[in-house]
Amino acid sequence: MQPFHGLLQSEGKIVGNWGLSRTTKPAVYAEPVSYADVQAIVRDREAFPTPVNPVGSLASVTATIVNDGGTMVCLCKLDEVLGLERDATGRQIVRVQAGCRLKKLNMWLQAQGFEVAFQAEIGEATVGSVAVGDTKESSLDGPGYFSAHVVALTYVDDRGELRTLDDVKDGDAFYAFKCSFGLSGIVVECQIEVRPATLCRSDIALAGYPSAEELAASLLAMRDRCDALLAIVFLHQLAAFTDSRFKAGLGATTPEAAQPACEEFRRAKRLAIQHGFDGVAVPQPKGLVYSRADFVNEYWRPTAEERRLDFQYYEHDLSQFRRVISEAYSFTKAFQERTGFAPNGWACYFVTRPENTKKPYGLYSGGPGVSFSFDPFCSNPVNPLWQQFAREYNKLAIGKLGGNASPIQTQWLEPGEVRIPRGLARPRFTTPYYEALLD
Repeated sequence: MQPFHGLLQSEGKIVGNWGLSRTTKPAVYAEPVSYADVQAIVRDREAFPTPVNPVGSLASVTATIVNDGGTMVCLCKLDEVLGLERDATGRQIVRVQAGCRLKKLNMWLQAQGFEVAFQAEIGEATVGSVAVGDTKESSLDGPGYFSAHVVALTYVDDRGELRTLDDVKDGDAFYAFKCSFGLSGIVVECQIEVRPATLCRSDIALAGYPSAEELAASLLAMRDRCDALLAIVFLHQLAAFTDSRFKAGLGATTPEAAQPACEEFRRAKRLAIQHGFDGVAVPQPKGLVYSRADFVNEYWRPTAEERRLDFQYYEHDLSQFRRVISEAYSFTKAFQERTGFAPNGWACYFVTRPENTKKPYGLYSGGPGVSFSFDPFCSNPVNPLWQQFAREYNKLAIGKLGGNASPIQTQWLEPGEVRIPRGLARPRFTTPYYEALLD
């Protein structure tokens, strides 16, 4: 057995997620400081009891972090950006360790004049977690999920061996691994395709509508008129806050003249998301030109007394947009009349799906096309009525409307509502939460 040099706690450390809605008490909590440390953890089954589950920023809303009696491996100290290079195919890539936060990566790339074609919102999310997990964003000239840009990764397998997969030599095995949520191995390093940095221009607006049908039609029309659309829909009020995005040419930094307005909008948007859009007014600027790296935000870890974002996630095909909006509105109004509760709002992103071979499992695996997410959110994760709403809405969104759910972003799932292929999971890394989702 090789020695472990990182931080080790085995005195009953209780770990909670960002929203304070889930906690767990692993037998061992470890923060490795080298790849060899990760290998030592996997190999020593006595000192590091099974299951071993890797974590990053602990931002997931589901029970994905729960591993009572097992080993939790936090990769936060493996966070170096290792540099830019060309891969064997000539692509410009950045090589980065798995624990690096997206904010740090974006700022590093911005200083070099490059970017990942994924307009991240949550800056604390770590590269390793989003390389093999679920993400979504209305990105410009990009599919809208982070793992699409990962072209190679290095991981520790269930025997403690260090291995590398890439999209050229390993094909199907590589694409399957990126759908594994860390169940196939612990990612320690990624190679991510990058491009010269570009600017974005946004028109921000808030509008009300007389019906759910007209709200849906208006959002579709807005999407057709811009290069990418993000919408925050206040469904129970038939209103929508929209960010219509347009390509604004090359550039790595926000133009000086635009910086005051951009900073005002960025701060307000960040605070609104922090508090689940509860009691925060957001400006509505037009023609806002900015560097997208500047809008990758970080959020403080809230206390139990603070308003804080909690959400659900559902993926639907774009052809179902009007139906989903209409039926979600009817469901929400009926729930509100019955209980007095409605979610604070719904986040709507649009994601371009690749061919099935590049996303064989999980979200966006339906083959070429466009998906949208319609994600209810709340400012109190432990509100019993919010939890009741989420449980009941799962039946509509997944059962009736055929939406796809995420094991890290959709709570209160029941057997069969998410299926992860058993072939992707290794017993050494499979927690009871994930075992219940294997098919």
